[in-house]
Amino acid sequence: MTKNRYSDLTREQLLEKIRQLEKKRYGLVWEDKQEEVAERCERELPVLVHQPDKEIAEDPDGPTNLLIEGDNYHALFALNFTHRRKIDVIYIDPPYNTGAKNWTYNNAFVDANDRYRHSKWLSMMNKRLRLAKPLLSENGIICVAIDDYEVPRLTILLEEIFGEINYLGTVPIRNNPSGRSTVRGFSVAHEYALFFAKSERARISRLERTEQQIARYDLEDSVSKYE
Repeated sequence: MTKNRYSDLTREQLLEKIRQLEKKRYGLVWEDKQEEVAERCERELPVLVHQPDKEIAEDPDGPTNLLIEGDNYHALFALNFTHRRKIDVIYIDPPYNTGAKNWTYNNAFVDANDRYRHSKWLSMMNKRLRLAKPLLSENGIICVAIDDYEVPRLTILLEEIFGEINYLGTVPIRNNPSGRSTVRGFSVAHEYALFFAKSERARISRLERTEQQIARYDLEDSVSKYE
């Protein structure tokens, strides 16, 4: 009988293989890349420091807005102690991972020739999205901007974290009318905004109609106005 690649494995090794297979039935599989900032937060608690000299307080009775300057992982980690389940909307604009030297991972540039480019990007996004989710209220919504390079992987990652049932929609954004030429010949004029809810309680509401829009409905029957 032909010897297969599992023939020399011990019983414990075979059981571990089965556990790994049962753990991930459908979804993304990538080689997780450790990140120094995440490991450091496990040893040292990041603390937000108030800087009164930079405070802008023109209206003492107005709303309080916070601007946190620092590493985004540090900020999300610290906010989980103070703002858990208190935030209604999160908008993030992560690096698009185009292969250009425009973002770093563990203080090193990630370029198009990096064999682990997608793994590093997924590891970075996975850690931050899992910190962001507990911050949302039950009616909360997260919006993530992205382009074609990572939109398929990001969509699956968001479905894994927030649940496929909580996918609200994808909005294409025409951000470059003249188009950006790709290596394969297409001229891309858009990017995307992916919307996911914290729970099934979240809803996207219609904008209120303007006076001009309302004026179009100039006829009326026993049910309602119409045009």
